[in-house]
Amino acid sequence: MRVALGDSTDDFSLLVRLLLLGDRLDADAVGRVLPVADCPDLLVVEGAEVRCPVEVAPHGDDECDWWVVSDRTDVHGRPQRTDHVLGVGGASTTLAQLTIRRPVQSALDIGTGCGVQTLHLSRHATQLTATDVVPRALRLAATTFALSGIQADLVDSDLVDAVADRTFDLVVSNPPFVVAPAPRFAYRDGGRDGDDMSRLAVRAAASVLAEGGVAQLLVNWLHLRGEDWHDRVASWVTDLGCDAWLVQRDVQEPADYVGTWSRDAGDYDESAAVQWLSWFRQRRVDAIGFGWVLLRRAQGPHRIAVEEMAQPVDQPLGGDYASWLDRVGWLRHRSDQALLGTALLAAPQVRHDVTGDRGDGGWLPLAQALRLDGGLRWSLPCDDPTAALVAGCDGTTALRTLVAVLAPAIGRPEAEAAEAVCGTVRGLIDRGILLPP
Repeated sequence: MRVALGDSTDDFSLLVRLLLLGDRLDADAVGRVLPVADCPDLLVVEGAEVRCPVEVAPHGDDECDWWVVSDRTDVHGRPQRTDHVLGVGGASTTLAQLTIRRPVQSALDIGTGCGVQTLHLSRHATQLTATDVVPRALRLAATTFALSGIQADLVDSDLVDAVADRTFDLVVSNPPFVVAPAPRFAYRDGGRDGDDMSRLAVRAAASVLAEGGVAQLLVNWLHLRGEDWHDRVASWVTDLGCDAWLVQRDVQEPADYVGTWSRDAGDYDESAAVQWLSWFRQRRVDAIGFGWVLLRRAQGPHRIAVEEMAQPVDQPLGGDYASWLDRVGWLRHRSDQALLGTALLAAPQVRHDVTGDRGDGGWLPLAQALRLDGGLRWSLPCDDPTAALVAGCDGTTALRTLVAVLAPAIGRPEAEAAEAVCGTVRGLIDRGILLPP
């Protein structure tokens, strides 16, 4: 950035040097573009010079432009204090792109940090609440909101303790989910035992959901030797009275995980890393998963899904998440008879892939799949009857009619074929291959 600025001395270059790069600048020069005396939370006067001890960075989306205030790292990229307030990073951007952006009355940002999730919530939520247990985070978030023209209720709270008597239509959280033997930096280390920070954040978010309310979080969970991680993570959510979708997007072995977060601090300490790995071994930790969590307060029966999603996806996915909830709600009380009377539609993005091998008589089909060419990009293995069924879902033909055509082709009685087709179709609707009318 300094190279791009060169020797420029115009007002824009001055602001970039002051607010983004943290340079010390002449007080008179700064005074020509900013009311220095009116910015005590941002600017520090030191003799004839002015500096900005925090970073003030532009941030926005397709509709809005904001300012985000966070702490600067040192010249080596290291946090300079244990209560360091992180700016916009990869995790916060991921959560913002995952969040469902439908209009809501009330929204809560748990562990707001620099306040970036609340900025995005301001686009579609009428009442904004943000909590944090770190006093410095609350101060910097307040400055973020003031500079961005956002009105939000900032609450000093560990998770949702101080707002437990309220309910919200949308809850988001990027908690300090790193699993470590001892907390070091407030923005990443929750100070709970094992992955309890993530478990407690998920359950806290669910506890303040209004009926129909949605919660979305980023978390870590442990893969423990001798336990199925799917069952372990499912136990976090099965008693919450919510639909729940927990997706593992990445998994690291302990050595890789420790290396990643040791380097995050900018001062890799081999002795500390060895102790961290020993701590994992004592707890039978085979791996650490990074996951996306989606919850919705709803009447049962609830859809609980814990699974891996290894394929590339197309962010933003908020719309895809919203559609999944719509489809789950549509299927909830839909009997097979009702399903058979419905004219379903193959998703516009669905593709039929066939893999073949060259043989003496030409191409020999080996496998086929139904694939979504966008969004979550699911790819589901299929057979000829399933491919034909999806091809016939044109939005006007009842599923019952398609079953009547397929049953003789697969050599099964129509009633038996209908039962099998309904089970398959429910899975295809869940994945978004087929859409309700």
